[in-house]
Parts: sequence; C-alpha cells; structure tokens
Amino acid sequence: MDRTVSTARAIWVAGIGGLIVGHMLWLAGISIAIATRTVSSWVLVVAAASFVVGIVAGLLGWRAYKQKKDVKAAFLCALPISPVLLSLVVLGVTYL
Repeated sequence: MDRTVSTARAIWVAGIGGLIVGHMLWLAGISIAIATRTVSSWVLVVAAASFVVGIVAGLLGWRAYKQKKDVKAAFLCALPISPVLLSLVVLGVTYL
C-alpha cells in the first residue's frame, strides 16, 4: 500500500513540476521577446517554439506512458500545457 501511495505522489509531483517548469521557460522566452524592439515578430517565434516543444514533449510523454514510466510521462505531458495556452492568449491579444 505504501508503494502505491508513494508512486501516486511522485506522479502528482512530476505533473505539477512539469507545469511549473513549462511556465518558467515560457516566461523566460516571452520576457526576452518583450525586451526587443520587434515584439510582434518575436512573439511569433516564442509561440512557434512553444508549439514545437509542446508537440515533442507530448510525443515523448506518450512514449514514456506506453513504456510504463508514469512519472516521466506525467512530467513530459504537463510540460507544454502552460506555454501552449499562454502562447495562444498572447497571440490572440497581439493579433486580434
């Protein structure tokens, strides 16, 4: 029973860690983009990078899930959630 609880806890911690790391990486990228003179073009670069990294992390997370590596899968699947959602919001605000 203890092993199941500790595994579930590790999966939750990895998922939350993925969300936090993804958000921090996106904040770093968008901060660099905002510091430039051509904000609108760099926002596109950050958004494109977020989407590409999101696809790659999602695929790697799916592969880890299939290999029964649940903790790694939780981290990788949660990693792109915040950057992709925030990039969509920034693109909407910038271009709509």
